[in-house]
Amino acid sequence: MKSIRDFGVLPENVADVNTTNLQTAIDWASPRGAALYVEPDAEPYRLTGGVILKMNASLIGAHGPVGRGTRHSSKAQPVGSVFATDDLGEPLLIVEHATQVRGIQFWYPKQTLSDPEKIIAYPPTIQASRTNSAQGVTLSALTFYGEYIAMDFNCSPSVICEQLVIEHCRGYPLSGEFVRIDHCYDVPRIVHCHVNPANMRFFASGFSKRVVDAVVARGTFA
Repeated sequence: MKSIRDFGVLPENVADVNTTNLQTAIDWASPRGAALYVEPDAEPYRLTGGVILKMNASLIGAHGPVGRGTRHSSKAQPVGSVFATDDLGEPLLIVEHATQVRGIQFWYPKQTLSDPEKIIAYPPTIQASRTNSAQGVTLSALTFYGEYIAMDFNCSPSVICEQLVIEHCRGYPLSGEFVRIDHCYDVPRIVHCHVNPANMRFFASGFSKRVVDAVVARGTFA
């Protein structure tokens, strides 16, 4: 296992630089079946969207699911193995076959906590590849803060998904969709996940009642 810092993914970098360097790290890991360690820090690693987690590669962080959030000593933000984004263009991570994402927090710092009229409809945080089938994907011990859709496996007849493991994940999707799945040709394992509007309580308070009511009114919860 190598640290993403070995490839120049650093908290002090701008998002575009980190995204390019993280993709380079994944390109190294994929042919080796290697894991990349998201080394904990007091500051997040900022990314833009469109990072492709290629076949055989894993992204591993330091955490179990941290419902209520980790907390910085002096700022309203999480700490540890944290990816932060405000990209509206593409899903943050696009996952292919035999990949794993574990122990990471995903943070959208610009998402509203109080005003339903200002909810930002971000692309999914994690999405199955639409060009290379996502089979044998493990998503474990992940925490999402301010996401709109956490995990998107709405695939197609021509590019399916299979054998998903989604476990021990925490969040509160403002679309009302935490996990969505279509054209999955094996029974996925979705266990021990928890959706709660106070998921960020320790560092940023919870979502307001107005925001929660707006999410419920969408009628998208299963």
